[in-house]
Amino acid sequence: MAKKSKTIACILFLLALIALKCFLFRFDNLDEIWHYNLCRGITSGALPYRDINLVGMPLYYLIFSLPLFIAKRFIIYRITEVCLIFSCAALLFFIFKAECGTVYAIIAALISCMFTDITSYNNLLFLFTLLIYLINKRDPSSLRNMVLGILAALAIWSRQTSGSVVFIAEVIYLIIESRKIKTGFKKLLPFAGGFVGINLLFLIYLISSSSFFAFWDYCLFGLASYSNVLKGSDPMGMLMLVIVIAVLTGEFFLLMKKDFLRTLSHMLLTLALLTVLIPTVDITHAIFAFFMSLIPLMSLIKANISNPLKIFVGWGTAAVLVFMIARSLIPLFSDISYDPSCSELDLIPMSGAESGFIAVRDRNRDYKADGYDVIVLSSCSAIISIYDGSFNPPYDLFLVGSFGTTDPVDIVREQIRKDNTIIVMPDDYIEENWMNPAGIYECVTENCTPVDRVGRFVYYVPKV
Repeated sequence: MAKKSKTIACILFLLALIALKCFLFRFDNLDEIWHYNLCRGITSGALPYRDINLVGMPLYYLIFSLPLFIAKRFIIYRITEVCLIFSCAALLFFIFKAECGTVYAIIAALISCMFTDITSYNNLLFLFTLLIYLINKRDPSSLRNMVLGILAALAIWSRQTSGSVVFIAEVIYLIIESRKIKTGFKKLLPFAGGFVGINLLFLIYLISSSSFFAFWDYCLFGLASYSNVLKGSDPMGMLMLVIVIAVLTGEFFLLMKKDFLRTLSHMLLTLALLTVLIPTVDITHAIFAFFMSLIPLMSLIKANISNPLKIFVGWGTAAVLVFMIARSLIPLFSDISYDPSCSELDLIPMSGAESGFIAVRDRNRDYKADGYDVIVLSSCSAIISIYDGSFNPPYDLFLVGSFGTTDPVDIVREQIRKDNTIIVMPDDYIEENWMNPAGIYECVTENCTPVDRVGRFVYYVPKV
């Protein structure tokens, strides 16, 4: 009973830390704003691919949009973020508790709380991967394999590239498992049934929403153009990559003889999560494979230190992590401000830059009242739409690589041909965000005349 109470206390404490991290997060991260805006667009009737230029898979947005049908509030989106991140952290806790002990489970969960990016849709892929890892350890059965097929399909729905690798890794695992314990390949049929069944639902969605061809354009051709421009790394991401490779190498040579199937499952899924790093090796993308690599790493540490030292190292590390998390959260309590002018952003801490977007929204409303079609060409367009209570595809996600085979300059040229168009573009468009498509600034300035300005945003009309 005492152990159960300790586990519940650890879980509740973890939930509190994650909630604080999410609810104190300032309204200034464009990734989170873009994701939220897409979800609110779905609640307005827009559908991925048909109405929304989405280069990723739709499951994250479909799930996160559901609570917004109850109330279109950013705080509701944040609550859903808390649920997803907490689910991943709790799964990590129970995995490590079973394989390494309670102290190491606490350490793993705290590391998860510290490093997990709250704005990443990769968290959903990680959740399904952890579930697959857990269920792989159960005795083979038709029901187990059908659930694994469903989870593999949902992993692809979460991220088409790494999700597909998770699916391939699981197929390899099940084939080797069936040969190892001689269950026969008939046990694979439920896996195929679960996988195909979920993907048939997706196919029905694509056909019924007239999104089939747009999906392939965005998620195949668009993905290629998007990945061509992504680059970069950071020291922590590189360090995590080195640790993961070292652990996998050691696991292959030293641990394959012990608990073969569990080790095989772990290695394959860790390798699959490594593909999240392609082509950007930073901490945001490296953390998932790193979490998986901690399982054998902590097991090795536990097996090679004495019991008194285990307690000192374990609880000492946990205390240090709690201190570091608290140190990162405490400054967030100071200078908290909220924006009462937008009910959709109630209870969301602001960064202080929102006043400029409110001014642009108000000026845009004036032009719309005069009959103009106002188009905002900025990575911050979604912020203005949120303040306006509108949703404006494709300009709310007018980012490099987000248009499949369509050149974004052609989209702007087509808009400029209309007489009633007002183009709103920051004068620092080129420097504003590396994801702003190239050639847009030149297209607008060469074919339009500036007529107004609000802060750094310049208003253009097409030249006669």
